[in-house]
Amino acid sequence: MIRGAAANARYFFSEAFRSIRENLATTVFTSITLGLTLAIFTLFLFVFINLNKSVTALGDKVHILVYIRDAALSSGEKTFRGDALGVRGVKDAAFVSKEKALGILRQAMKGHEAALEGIDAGALPASIEIRVADAYLEPAMFMTVVEGLKRLSWAEDVQWGREWLKKFSALLRFIEIGALFIGVFLAASTVFIITNTIRLAVYARQSDIEVMRLIGASRAFIILPFFIEGVTFGAAGGALSLGILELAR
Repeated sequence: MIRGAAANARYFFSEAFRSIRENLATTVFTSITLGLTLAIFTLFLFVFINLNKSVTALGDKVHILVYIRDAALSSGEKTFRGDALGVRGVKDAAFVSKEKALGILRQAMKGHEAALEGIDAGALPASIEIRVADAYLEPAMFMTVVEGLKRLSWAEDVQWGREWLKKFSALLRFIEIGALFIGVFLAASTVFIITNTIRLAVYARQSDIEVMRLIGASRAFIILPFFIEGVTFGAAGGALSLGILELAR
């Protein structure tokens, strides 16, 4: 029984590789088609992932400033940060003291320091700089964070970049819709091309299949050489795809 199984295995592999040798042009065409299709789809995934990371990094620029009432400053930085982080949708909260605010202003006005003469730290408000979680960057969700911050007892005013938020939200929506459309199209194209390429390979041996059926070969006996042949095509196509991706790095 073991010898019979070994003989069958040898037959399956020899038949598969005999077919590959006899139909070398079809084999090369199929492998190249599979390789190029997989490479294009994988490149799209890489581009989408990197673009998504870039957009997420842009999202970090969308922040909120919560100005603190002078009368509440005695509560301390930990209180302000803790209260802010307790608002749903807040990813991070950084305390900006009056002195730090003056330093930031001086840095922004570098070269025009004369305009800041007579201004001391006491003239500027302390604040909490808020960074919003990615899931709350959509305008409606973003506004729930703003409303939550406004309700803090020590919050004097809340400011955020309205125009930047609108532009960022529009960019995010465009990328999501575009990526979904292109991804579905490429996935469907990949499946269509691979399916039809394999079907062509089967059609090229239609006469062999008919002969095997006539002599009483079982379904598994007919299919297994094609399965091995398909695995070989896939391995060759995958290797080609990896080579293309390596060159594109």
